[in-house]
Amino acid sequence: MKIEESFTVNASATTVWAFLIDPERVAAALPGAKIIQKVDDTTFTGDMLVRVGPISANYRGTVSFELDEPAKTALVHAKGQGMAGMGNADMRMTSKLNPVSDTKTEVTAIADFSISGVLAQFGGAMIKEVSKNMFQEFIVAMKQELE
Repeated sequence: MKIEESFTVNASATTVWAFLIDPERVAAALPGAKIIQKVDDTTFTGDMLVRVGPISANYRGTVSFELDEPAKTALVHAKGQGMAGMGNADMRMTSKLNPVSDTKTEVTAIADFSISGVLAQFGGAMIKEVSKNMFQEFIVAMKQELE
């Protein structure tokens, strides 16, 4: 399943980049996400709570970053196993920054994800809608912090 979003932040590309490459700040802005431990400079362990309709699933796994500083592009790969047999989740998201001005930055994010187990039974349309809503909450939190 794929989600593509573009949005503008009223902050410099340097400020937005500093936010996007900081796992603690990203997790704080993402509903249900929590960084638990740093494994190395680019890999972290964490938890993610996802609610779809009446079902909640808690995933524990890893998130890793591949950064291209000059191009202001970040690839984030998160994968987790659901607690209590809730299945698995895997997500790859590429974020690209495009400075619009010294104080405005366009962010384009493309996420490709898959979910197996109980949540997958709700169907792709509902999972995609929940994912989009979570991403919109992330954008709001990010803008509140940076603008």
